[in-house]
Amino acid sequence: MDITFKDVSYIYQENSPFAHKALDNISFHITSGSFVAIIGHTGSGKSTLLQHLNGLVKPTKGEVTIGDYHLSNDKKIRNIKELRSKVGIVFQYPEHQLFEETVEKDIAFGPENFGVEKSEIQSRIQEILPAVGLPKEMLERSPFDLSGGQMRRVAIAGVLAVKPKVLVLDEPTAGLDPRGQKEIMDMFYDLHQKQGLTTVLVTHSMEDAVKYADHVIILNKGNKYMEGKPEEVLSDQKALNKVNLDVPEMIQFLLAFEKRFGMKIPYERQSVQKLAVQMQHLLKGAES
Repeated sequence: MDITFKDVSYIYQENSPFAHKALDNISFHITSGSFVAIIGHTGSGKSTLLQHLNGLVKPTKGEVTIGDYHLSNDKKIRNIKELRSKVGIVFQYPEHQLFEETVEKDIAFGPENFGVEKSEIQSRIQEILPAVGLPKEMLERSPFDLSGGQMRRVAIAGVLAVKPKVLVLDEPTAGLDPRGQKEIMDMFYDLHQKQGLTTVLVTHSMEDAVKYADHVIILNKGNKYMEGKPEEVLSDQKALNKVNLDVPEMIQFLLAFEKRFGMKIPYERQSVQKLAVQMQHLLKGAES
């Protein structure tokens, strides 16, 4: 599903002494099937933007289009429940939203709420479990007897069981150790590719943005500050430093290599091992 923001502004408590403009005349387009990272510090407008994606809020001004659904201030949102079945949001610490007696019931809650038949729900559960790295034997266990990482996977499975077309990830690795962060992000990227999802990652992590996203949008104080391919946007050290963001470590390393040896290696999401081989070939060629 394509997503378009056209001249979108959002004001909390409009027409009151406490009015606060969280988004200011923002426009961008997200192509169906792409993986987009939205970056910005606290207060940049990331969370407010996210809430527009499934109609939790409507723009004060402008229009949001998600597939065939249109959100604007002067129109009532039609088929809001249908829209929310198309846009799955994994909030920070999604395991805090678990509440059922068993893992199976928790995963089934979402699709049941959207009217999916029981036989179809069972089919979806069996399909989703291996995708999120959970064994079938876990279905009858209480989610509260699981580890934190397992609980998070159960919560994610519940979102995926609705079969969304758009997957929104709000700091999905918060609170996890480095290994857990990598496992969760690799899982989301694999799901994105296999299911052809439109994926929107809201993150503070420049490393995740440059590694997984094919498009980056940087917000600053409610405005769209920069936008483009991650290898281009996240290499602009001066522009990033102006809004207190850092160049990702991998890009920093490539820039340092170019400065030291006068040879440029384009970032193509290559592994450290492949990058080492590329550097070795360049340096050997320069010696011969």
